[in-house]
Amino acid sequence: MSRLLLTALLVLAPLAAAADDLRVSQMEQDIRDLKRQVQTLTRQIEELQRQPTRPGNVRGNPPSSPAFTSTAWVDQSKWNHLRPGMSELEVLSSLGPPTTMRDENGAKVLRYALEISSGGFLSGSVTLRDRVVVDVRKPELQ
Repeated sequence: MSRLLLTALLVLAPLAAAADDLRVSQMEQDIRDLKRQVQTLTRQIEELQRQPTRPGNVRGNPPSSPAFTSTAWVDQSKWNHLRPGMSELEVLSSLGPPTTMRDENGAKVLRYALEISSGGFLSGSVTLRDRVVVDVRKPELQ
């Protein structure tokens, strides 16, 4: 019995090593792909930074565009007026567009976040069900 087990181990060991080698090769390829993507994005950022200041682009702030999210929501007094039962439209009118929106357990969560420093974020959220506020989490440093 022990001989059979030893023989099985000797036969299967190279197969396991080959599978590990394949995984390592795939990971190395993924890393190369990610490096290329980072280089491309870095070049794009540098090109954008070299562009002259456009109207509405004060002191290097991002230009107004649908993709740019307002930071009007950082005003604490706007969060103090939010209450359960308010409509989604009232929230958006007060805070502006969220940084991200997610569906979580059948509810829509509007997340507002701003990077303060490397590793530090100011983040708050509003949870809606049927376009009505059910929970408000005021911004906190995280």
